[in-house]
Amino acid sequence: MDKVIADGYDSKLSIFEVLIPSLVTVFEKNIKPTDPDYTELSEAISILKDWDYYAKENSIATTLAVEWAYKLDPIILKAYVDEGELDQVENTKSFAKNATANQMIPQLQMLLKELKSKWGSWQIAWGEINRFQRSSGEIDLKYDDAKPSLPIGFGPGSWGSLPSFKSSYQNDSKKRYGYNGNSFICAVEFGPKIKAKSLLAGGNSGDINSKHFTDQAEMYRNGTFKDVLFYKEDVLKNAEKTYHPGE
Repeated sequence: MDKVIADGYDSKLSIFEVLIPSLVTVFEKNIKPTDPDYTELSEAISILKDWDYYAKENSIATTLAVEWAYKLDPIILKAYVDEGELDQVENTKSFAKNATANQMIPQLQMLLKELKSKWGSWQIAWGEINRFQRSSGEIDLKYDDAKPSLPIGFGPGSWGSLPSFKSSYQNDSKKRYGYNGNSFICAVEFGPKIKAKSLLAGGNSGDINSKHFTDQAEMYRNGTFKDVLFYKEDVLKNAEKTYHPGE
């Protein structure tokens, strides 16, 4: 079961196995040392070229790749609904195969400028930007840079990450906040006795004053699963409080 969980927490953003080589080729063929921003572009592309495509909290390449990809042709972001259109993988491969410098380089230039404007440098680790925040019990969270949040190393499932964590900027926030992805995950082993481990995004209580409001947040960040109390004796053994209906 632990092996299944480890496999399910593979954070490889496989879409970039297609996009990054195309970017490198376009850059090397079309951009000259005398062109504007050449030095910065060259440094950024060198980081992407050496990347292993795994999303990590301390990865600058993850920041560059994810933020850049969101600025590319919207066709590669189009949701597949099985109505005769190409799926995302086919769209991405087609885009990467035929992309021109104008479809890839200005987007990277724009990203570098935006990061420098927000952070003072474009070399920002993914965990600095990509955050998990649960600061109220409301369904529609109001994300706030001034409130506590946790760094998350995962990326969106649409880019290939199995632990899916899709984030976005909220109300002109400096950081991205997760709003979509894996909120409940469970691995089950069947046999003479059922064994299971599960994980929630944040905690199982909606009460901000409960100790169970964010007690699984760090576990979620690290992919540390808890045992599921499936059998009655296990539930009673670990119960914090018991009661009789009607009392």
